[in-house]
Parts: sequence; C-alpha cells; structure tokens
Amino acid sequence: MRSIPRGVGAATIALAFALPVSGQTLLRLDPPEGQVSRYVYSMELNMENPMMPTSGPAMTLRAHQTQTILGATDEGIRTRVAIDSAATTSAIPGVVLPDLSGTSLTVEMDPRGRLMNVAPDEPVGSPAGEVAQEFLEGANFFWLPEAGVAAGDSWTDAVPVPISLGGPAQTTEVEFTYTVTSLGDGQATITFAGPVEATLDMGGMPAGISGELNGSMVVDLAAGRYVRQESMMTLEMAIGGMAMPMETTTTLELVTDPG
Repeated sequence: MRSIPRGVGAATIALAFALPVSGQTLLRLDPPEGQVSRYVYSMELNMENPMMPTSGPAMTLRAHQTQTILGATDEGIRTRVAIDSAATTSAIPGVVLPDLSGTSLTVEMDPRGRLMNVAPDEPVGSPAGEVAQEFLEGANFFWLPEAGVAAGDSWTDAVPVPISLGGPAQTTEVEFTYTVTSLGDGQATITFAGPVEATLDMGGMPAGISGELNGSMVVDLAAGRYVRQESMMTLEMAIGGMAMPMETTTTLELVTDPG
C-alpha cells in the first residue's frame, strides 16, 4: 500500500481482499486516492403523533453528493463529501431543516468502515454543516467484519447509534447481527439487524424507546465501493401515557461514475 497522509473515508468505500488458507475473505477498506463517485441519499421519517397529526411524512431529505477519496493508509481513509444539491421537507412544528446544497465535509473512518471523525468544511456553527454532520454520524452502522468471512457467515458487533426525536441526538448501543448473504460475481452483500432499547430524556420527561434497526449493503468488489446501502429503523416511543410509532428509512445509491 502507498504511504499517503493518514485519513479515513465516508460512505464511498473500497475493499481489499486477502484470501487465507481457510477460504475466508478479509474485507477491508482500501480505495485508491482520487477515486470519485456520485451518490443519491434519501431519508424519510414517518410517525404517528396524536398531538401533532400529519398527512404525510414528518420529514424527508433527498441529496445528490460527490465523494472524493483524499488519501488512504493502513489505518484508514479520508474522504471529502460534497453535497451538490438537496431538497428537504418537514411537517414537524418548529423544525426547519437548512438548505444543505453546497455543504462539504471531511469524513474519517477506520478500515472496517467505523466512523472516527466528521468535520464540516463550513464555518464553525453553520446550521447546514451541523445537520449534514448529524446525518452522516447517524448512519454509522455499515461495518465490515473484524475477521475473514465466507458466504453465509454471521458475526455480532455492538454499535453506538444516535437517536434524534426533534432535539439533540442521544446515543444508545445496538448489538447488530451481520450476515454475508452473498460473496461472488464481483459483489458482496451483507445484511444486519439489531434490537433498539433505550430511555431518552425528552426535556425532563423520560421516554421509552423500543424497536429494531435493520439494513443491508452491497459492495462492488472490482470498483471497491458501495453500490447501495439501506436501513430501516422501526420504533415505538412511550411518553406521558402515549405510544407513538415511528419509522425512518434511508438509502444511499451509486448513480453515476464520473471516471
């Protein structure tokens, strides 16, 4: 591997493969410096709140982004994530999402895809930069296995997951079970699922959260990057004698290759 400045990368990921005698494959991040990929990211939040009924999604975001690998070492990869355009909606009273268009961030991950740092390139305190950072940090569960794997193998990882219900994000630990559903024909597909159980402080009032977070990732092994990431978090919040179901879905999909 080249010796280039230490850094780490965001959702654009490449995989290097080592094939031990056991026949298992070690999946690690190792994208080439300068690799550029374009993705579409979408998020939709639906919730049933008897105090604030809505006729459609409570919140949506759709963003086109360009991800450029700035550098890579054996410790990780550094990526510039530029949001080229974005459109948002919010039906939650008092919650207005800033325009994320033109926002850029530098993201660092370790070779397994575990987030180490997200730094908005905007001025300190920029609302758009802070919101973009929250979205990236909130999707930090697309992890590769620690050891070599074969198709059908499963493993578990305890992952800190931030949950935001209109206020500051609060973190809970989710134990995910990851499974390699396929490893061949130039692609690796991994699914994951884990139970979500937490008690959040909602302005001095405790709120019980229970549900599940599941998803999948597809990696193009030849190009060394994600083709698609998906997640769905289905929760029920119990607060003040009320039960409020909510569902958040996210998708990150490769749409063009600028070469």
